[in-house]
Amino acid sequence: MPELPRPITATDLRSALRTAEDWLATNRDGINAINVYPVPDGDTGTNMLLTLRAALRDAAAAPSPDPAYCGEYLAGVARAALLGARGNSGVILSQMLRGFAEALEGEAETNCAGVVRALTGASKVAYAAVSTPVEGTMLTVLREAASAGEAAERAGLASTDVMRAVVDEAFASVDRTPMLLPRLRDAGVVDSGGMGVAVILEGLACGLHGLPLPTTPRLAASEGVALEAVEHEGHGYCAEYVLSGADLDRTALERELVALGGESILVVGDARTLHVHVHLADPGPAISLGVAAGSLMAVKVDNMQAQHEAWVEGHEAEADPATLPAIGLVAVAQGAGIARAFRDLGATRVIAPAGGKASAAELLEAARGAGREHVMLLPNDKDVLMAAETAAHEAAGFVTVIPTRNVAAGLAAAVAYLPTGDPEEIAATMLETLEVVRSVEVTVAVRDALIDGVQVRTGDPIAFVEGMLVATAESVDAALLAGLARAAGEGAEIVTVYLGADVPAGSAERVQSMVQAVHPALEVEVVDGGQSHYHYVASVE
Repeated sequence: MPELPRPITATDLRSALRTAEDWLATNRDGINAINVYPVPDGDTGTNMLLTLRAALRDAAAAPSPDPAYCGEYLAGVARAALLGARGNSGVILSQMLRGFAEALEGEAETNCAGVVRALTGASKVAYAAVSTPVEGTMLTVLREAASAGEAAERAGLASTDVMRAVVDEAFASVDRTPMLLPRLRDAGVVDSGGMGVAVILEGLACGLHGLPLPTTPRLAASEGVALEAVEHEGHGYCAEYVLSGADLDRTALERELVALGGESILVVGDARTLHVHVHLADPGPAISLGVAAGSLMAVKVDNMQAQHEAWVEGHEAEADPATLPAIGLVAVAQGAGIARAFRDLGATRVIAPAGGKASAAELLEAARGAGREHVMLLPNDKDVLMAAETAAHEAAGFVTVIPTRNVAAGLAAAVAYLPTGDPEEIAATMLETLEVVRSVEVTVAVRDALIDGVQVRTGDPIAFVEGMLVATAESVDAALLAGLARAAGEGAEIVTVYLGADVPAGSAERVQSMVQAVHPALEVEVVDGGQSHYHYVASVE
């Protein structure tokens, strides 16, 4: 590396940060691929890139007292990062940029020693911003990289060697993160946020020295992850917003979020602007706290369970063919809880197309990644049957369609699935199960209609049994009971009710008691299905 320019100007820093942005963009997909701890709350690589990109873009556009000064330029970067931060990793990155800027406050120019001092400041501010810092994360990587730079400075090394020490230690620290976080070790990956920091530091060093970036990314987008080791916080939401006002109390707001039962809490900023990030079962109270304290901007709420399921689905396609079962199982399912139920029954692939109905191409692709010798396909929707048959025709002899017309039938058939054996015998057994299960689906009518001899009006709760409209009711609960009354005939023993996404949280016990009171002889189980459109889906066996 050539020596760093002496002095380093705001123009040099701007160019170096742009280089860091480019290098982060190149490595984004690889960083996303190892994003497994503590929750796939969006994608770490993407969140860090969008945060850095927003910071550089908005800082360049914002008026500044003297943008030629390092301190003034970096203050603009830090401010823009706070407003544009995405996700937990993005919020922490914004605080790193804030600490970097504060260390050079008021300075027109700097040098290598100043950059190292700024990295140390970035580490201290980031640690202070996190209520419960965890080692083995991006916090650790920056702290250890800055410490290596300080040691190299004290040893009187040339700026070239100082920055090389910073970058080398950053990646060495990343490699050590699995030793500090057992879940990373179990998943077979390093910390994704830490990798993002190391990549940014490497891009910064290349930019400051005027060197081209490496020709290949630091890690591939297909980095492997042991899915069984991936943890997430289950049901709940990630709420984020920017709060502006006068005399904002960061500590008090953080304390109130803790009282709500929030996790992954980050409240950063100053008395005029705060960036809030929290995970909660219900995001409403957290947003209400912000409304009471000031003016909200950039409000974002993400369903973490849905993100997790989508993430797992995306990684299932990357499985090593040698690890696939001889006979695979593919199920179409809307709703995180229902998808989880299929996986628990052995489904190798569970797909939930964004458009709502799976295409033949999607089904065929899923099948080819689900089994070595043969695949059982559960369409679980009468409108997907033809697409399933088309996929089976394209893969003649490899795919057998079990013609399940609803989720209840699909789950019943999945109970009889086996990953090894004679495909014809397994398919025959799965088909037999369809004769002993009846499905109930409850939703709300979206138009006036006369269907199956039943008159319905827009907004009426309605119940279907085996796809036939059987009742309207004054409430979705009443519609469920009406449907079960038709489906739970003589010999019925078990009813399983899957709660939809529109059913209020915490309803499981209430629904179980309601059904049990009307059907005391039945064994009643209630599961959080998370399906859209249908408030309740029930199977009766």
